[in-house]
Amino acid sequence: MIILFKPKFVCFAVFFIAVSLFLTSVASQIFFSEKPCQLCLISRYSYLVVAMFAILSLKIRIFKPLLLLGITFALLFGLYHLGVENHWWSGPQSCVSELPVLENITTRNFMENSKVYCDRVNWKILGISSTLWSFLISAFLFWFVSISYVLNFYLKRLEDE
Repeated sequence: MIILFKPKFVCFAVFFIAVSLFLTSVASQIFFSEKPCQLCLISRYSYLVVAMFAILSLKIRIFKPLLLLGITFALLFGLYHLGVENHWWSGPQSCVSELPVLENITTRNFMENSKVYCDRVNWKILGISSTLWSFLISAFLFWFVSISYVLNFYLKRLEDE
């Protein structure tokens, strides 16, 4: 079988990609002052869970389906966040921008308004929103792990026959 789809390689690759995504998001906040929205923080920590499942699934079989489940959550949550950012559907009320009310407009309010909204593109990498990047990488990880599991399942069945 191609080494690319061997279980150990897949787990290590998923671990390093998930940790890299987490560290990139933290570094963007620390070094580039890019503030994450609430949905970005959930995405950020879902990658830590995926990384943990990837490493644990090397030795403990029960974590293999949990790895796929974690990646599925990251993918679906990434789609949800992308939809909120592109106004395909509404997000949580605490995370959505609203038009200012005339009586609330003061200089002080504008100076103190450092809230980061989920329905706006907050950070772009190579002209593409970080939310779209996160979704695309989650989709790749989902495909990568799914293909690996299917190939390994059927190849093992062929060996048993």
